[in-house]
Amino acid sequence: MDEKLDLTNFKKAITTLKIALDEYNKDETNEFVRDSCIQRFEYCYDYSKKILKRYLKSIADDPMEVDNESLENLIRDAYTKGLTKHSWDVWDEYRDNRNKTSHGYDQEIAIAIVEQLPAFYSEIEFLLEALISKDET
Repeated sequence: MDEKLDLTNFKKAITTLKIALDEYNKDETNEFVRDSCIQRFEYCYDYSKKILKRYLKSIADDPMEVDNESLENLIRDAYTKGLTKHSWDVWDEYRDNRNKTSHGYDQEIAIAIVEQLPAFYSEIEFLLEALISKDET
């Protein structure tokens, strides 16, 4: 990899999700905090895809090939490289949750998504640590 990947904003995004989840755990009935968790999930999910793609492009023989890959193949590639805890089956659930948040608000769906956010948080923490580790070598 020629230049270091700037992970500053990704770290900040992950931190904001952690803060929201901590607040939600104090009071799971607080709709404002639940909505904040979901919004932070949305941008953390989007950012994780972008940063992962940037990294894979930076190590690819042909970066254009990475641009043309499906998200499914990018996640599978990332998993084989030790960048993610889980492969496509789990990331597909994250994608489905992200899509559900884009199509209006449903309280039951929101609660179900927030219940899955600790696992997502763990996944993106793993991704961040893996990228830091790869960036240092």
